[in-house]
Amino acid sequence: MTSKRYCGIARPRQNWVTTIAQGATVLVTLSFCCLSPAMAETHGYVISWFATATYNLNPQESCPNNRNGGRTEEYTRELRAIGYSEQQASAIMATQGGVLDPKYQRRYYMRGRVNGKPVSIYNYPESVPDPNIQTVTGKYAYGFDLGGNPSSKFEDPDTHEKIDNQLWRAVGCSHSFDTVPPAQPYFEDLTWALMVDTAPGWSMQISGDDLSKDGKVTVTLDLLTQHLKRDAAGNVLAGATYVIDPRLRSHSVLEGQINNGILTITKPGNIYLEGEMPFYSEIALRDTHMRVSIKPSGTLAGYWGGYLDWSRFVYMYTARADINGEDVVGLYWALKKMADSDPDPNSGQNRYISATWRMEALPAYLANSDGKIVAVPVNVPDNVNAAAAAAANK
Repeated sequence: MTSKRYCGIARPRQNWVTTIAQGATVLVTLSFCCLSPAMAETHGYVISWFATATYNLNPQESCPNNRNGGRTEEYTRELRAIGYSEQQASAIMATQGGVLDPKYQRRYYMRGRVNGKPVSIYNYPESVPDPNIQTVTGKYAYGFDLGGNPSSKFEDPDTHEKIDNQLWRAVGCSHSFDTVPPAQPYFEDLTWALMVDTAPGWSMQISGDDLSKDGKVTVTLDLLTQHLKRDAAGNVLAGATYVIDPRLRSHSVLEGQINNGILTITKPGNIYLEGEMPFYSEIALRDTHMRVSIKPSGTLAGYWGGYLDWSRFVYMYTARADINGEDVVGLYWALKKMADSDPDPNSGQNRYISATWRMEALPAYLANSDGKIVAVPVNVPDNVNAAAAAAANK
């Protein structure tokens, strides 16, 4: 079988059978983004992994004595909050098998008071005092120098730069964040696994004059019209074709550069990606920074950082009545206290918090709503190419 080179990538001459918007299978002619080697090329990716960037290699250093504990400790604190003594709470938990009876939980949830009336502490987290959960005191966290307060900075374990990541300081001692990459925080991982088959995915394009060399690039982020596809092993499929949602609300363009296989942003800007998952219903980031490794396999792995609206982040937790092992009201207060940007002109309360996410992406074909291919994958495994070519010949 002969092949032709498009945008620096060798691909079969045949048309490819590709799943396009609304799940319809159509035959798409590969009309690529470049007409001659001198023109810019664009590589396409889909975000296959996304979560709060965690760093808990040494929990005793980050969170001495693990004061927050896990599910049993949290339920014991809940019982004490509604009037039981430490001894009584421990006795109740000893008979509960680690699961708190809903009658106790209901009393705990509704212990807030607004105008003298009982309200849910999850709807009104400031209706109860700050429980002062333990927050991170360790030295390390992933992130970027956003120009924040020098006294509150961490050291990035990879770059050893002083960085801002107050989100990690606020949440890092909570039970579900006790993870080390590539593991995700528990509830974010659970939600991603459940929703990746139904929620529209996110795409990333990297464009430049010659992506085989160091130099300036453009990074483009978009919402997709389809959810991500899986391979036979249940993993996100590399080399599939996706259609970019044409709505500009979820379209962001940043200037960057590639140096020794590392993509960084040279002109930080704002990004927004709409989502449909219970966690990460949006990615809204100000002063966006990136540090992403471009692997020889063609995959991406790295970090996005900047400032996010802390109240919208914590709503992903307070919107749930029961997250085992998490003091979600404590998370609310911790994030509020740690917020480090954009003070409200009336109250002085900071509305944004420095944060970092870890992401991975797989090579993909990206098409516009007319079916024209605007970005191609790089280094898709041979078995994927062979399968696509075979499908095209049917």
